Amino acid sequence: MKTLATLAVLAVMGVAIYAAYQVGSVYLANEQLREDMKDLSSLTGTRIGLVDPRSPDQLRDRVVAKAAEHGIHLEQAQVNVERTGEGKDGSIYLSTAYDAPVNVFGQSWTVHLTAASPRN
Repeated sequence: MKTLATLAVLAVMGVAIYAAYQVGSVYLANEQLREDMKDLSSLTGTRIGLVDPRSPDQLRDRVVAKAAEHGIHLEQAQVNVERTGEGKDGSIYLSTAYDAPVNVFGQSWTVHLTAASPRN
């Protein structure tokens, strides 16, 4: 009887871990995208003269590519680029909002997520 109870507890724990992984991976991917957007908006390469300033369309393309690396499907229209100032003295704010599907044991729902770079 003790072995059966132990197996039941292990099975419940396994189910809980699997469900937490399915849900948590969506939020982890969003956090990774937010970090990438922070790096893209920092303008570090532009400030030290390594990179030419990027256009808003180039920044959108980079955000969409970074999102795809994390398994997030974004369209260019979902990425907002706000640029203030010019060159080294400028700043860029990137933001996006999207819906991510979550599927756990045949139950699926959509989670609305946002990611944004810090305002400089």
